[in-house]
Order: sequence, then C-alpha cells, then structure tokens
Amino acid sequence: MKTLYLDCSMGASGDMLVSALFDLIEDKFTAEEKIGAIAASLPGVGYRISESKRGAVSGLHTSVRIGGEEEHAPNGDHSHAHTHSHSHSHAGLATILHYVQSLPGSDKIRAEVTDVYNLIAAAESRAHGEDVELIHFHELGALDAVFDIASVCTLLELIGADEIVASPVNVGGGSVKTAHGLVPVPAPATAFLLQGVPTYGDGELLFELCTPTGAALIKRFATSFGVQPSMSVSAIGCGLGKMDFPSRPNILRAMYGVREDSRSAFPNEEVIELLCNIDDMTGEQLGRAADLLREEGALDVSLIPMTGKKSRPGVIVQCICKVEDEAKFARLLLTHTTTFGVRGRRMFRYALERDFSTREDGVVLKHGHGYGVQKSKEEFDTTILYGV
Repeated sequence: MKTLYLDCSMGASGDMLVSALFDLIEDKFTAEEKIGAIAASLPGVGYRISESKRGAVSGLHTSVRIGGEEEHAPNGDHSHAHTHSHSHSHAGLATILHYVQSLPGSDKIRAEVTDVYNLIAAAESRAHGEDVELIHFHELGALDAVFDIASVCTLLELIGADEIVASPVNVGGGSVKTAHGLVPVPAPATAFLLQGVPTYGDGELLFELCTPTGAALIKRFATSFGVQPSMSVSAIGCGLGKMDFPSRPNILRAMYGVREDSRSAFPNEEVIELLCNIDDMTGEQLGRAADLLREEGALDVSLIPMTGKKSRPGVIVQCICKVEDEAKFARLLLTHTTTFGVRGRRMFRYALERDFSTREDGVVLKHGHGYGVQKSKEEFDTTILYGV
C-alpha cells in the first residue's frame, strides 16, 4: 500500500504542505508546471518556492504574493473571515468558489478544493455565528488559500498515495491577534475544523502553529492519525514555516513509501490495552459496560474470568483502543464499572486490512488481507437472525 505520512509536530499550514509535498515529488518539472497554471488562473497571484533552512534543517519554503503583497502570519496562510485589515476588499464564499471553478486540472481536483473551502466556510460560520452565505473572507488571504489548497490537491494527485496518515497536530499556544481582538489558540474556526482530529497544545511555543487552511486540508485528506506506520520510506519532503524558532525547527515533513507487505515481520498498528479487575458486578452490569465501550468505538472488549482477592471469582475487563483514545476509555471504565483503578500499556498488533461485501442472500462477508494472508468470514448479527 502506497502511504504518505505527514509529521505535524510543528503544526500545519497551506504553504508548509505545498512545500513538503513539492519537495517530495521527483518530477519537479511537471509539479511546477501544474502549480504555475494554478497561479496563472487566479487574479494577481504569484508564487515562489525556494530552498531555505529552519535551524539546522533545510527544506523548501513557499511564498505567495497577490498584486505584489504577501500575507504575513506566524506559521503561514490565513484565510479566516474578518481577521485582517479592513483596508482591503473582502470576498464572499460564492466569489471564492467562482475562482475555484476557473482552476485548471481535473474535475476531481476542483471538487476537492470545493470540499476544503466548504469546510473552512462552515467553521467560520460557527465561529462568527453567521450564516455561511454571510461570511466574507479577506480577499488577499482567500486567494492565497485557494492557491495553497489547489496546489496541495494537485500535488496529492501526482503523488497518488493509497492512504494519508497524519500525526497528532500541534496547535501551538497563547493567543492570536484578529480584527476583533485577541482570541485563544487554536483560533475558533481552527478549533472547529480540528474536531475529531487528534491535537495537542504547546506550552513552550506561544504561537498559532496550525492555521485554518492547514487544519481543513488535514481534516479532508488524512485517512487516519497516529505514529508513523511500518513502511519502507522512498522519499522525504520538508516544508518550512515562516517563523524561525530557536528551540526547534519549524517544519512539516512528508514521508512517502510502501507499507510493509507479507515479506515483513513487523506489526502495522499501535494500540492501548486497558485492564481492570472486577469482582462485585453482575453479569448484566458487566455486559452493559462492555456494550457501551464498543458503542464508543473500542477496537475490542473482552471479559476474562479470573480469581481475585479472598479467592473471589471475578472478571478482567480488557479494552483495546486507539492510542489517541486512551484517556477517553480509561474514564469510561472508571465511570461505568466499580473499579477504582485502570492499568494500561502500549501494544503492537498485526492487523489485516479489512473490507466488506454483501452476498445475494443479504449476508455480510468480512474480508481480510495482508502478511501473505487472505481470508473471509460471514458476519452474522444475532439480533437480526434470532430477533433477540
């Protein structure tokens, strides 16, 4: 499986993603030709991708100018509504989408750009408490963002990854200045965009590390989140942010490669095992607790018989979950069982890739493949079969 891994430990912005993905691609001529066509289709847009360094790390930096003026933000682009000087004109969503329809390239790319901008507009609408149709974007920042978003969509099409895995996103810390005064980091629209995405704050760097455009792109294209999967890396791209921090390099890295196949003996997934011992709950109570954990998205839940203190018969509740969900499921165990403590450990597992199909008789088939193994099994739902 062709895998693209994005290291967002210093946040994400549109220009950082453009730079990292462009750096990743071997055929720079084709990539530059396509990006140049995007710039040419937008009024007054010019760009430059140049080599630079952040600390001791070298990479590429993308700067965009509209009518000779460049947007300035701590870590790159800003497209949010009403956040820049009102001495410039503003554009509504309909105007922005008109620019999108004029973009060169495939219908797929234009549809993806539209998806990303709709995500941004919806987040701005929630942040400002206004209908989407009433949201207006600072025109220079909007054109900058359209260029970045279209370039990222185009570069991703050239890369052709089967999956895009992103690390948890560092949002930074402190506050950011807007036309309406100071707002906390992540800015309100960015926070809405990052709902459902693993994030964390940075107590050392009190800057906005993740911008709305970066957040929207990660939200739209990342197929999963976590540590870098077991993969054979064939190319690395490094995108540089605008700021140069003395404590660490301000970069976003993109790594491209192939997931280890059946020739590999390495696990492909990291999970958390949470355990607690129970000797004072009924079977009905334990069953309901296990069902609740599954409903909340646990990867697996088991009730294992054991002998506890004073030779009492009891049960070990075992909950397997994603790394980013560890705290959530620890709280659920503490809340919905009688235990006073939950122990946990990180584990690696060998997981087959899974997909489903339905037979003519309506029975769902579960298929697994990987590590040289292929298997299928029928997935029966007892509530359907027996009406329980």
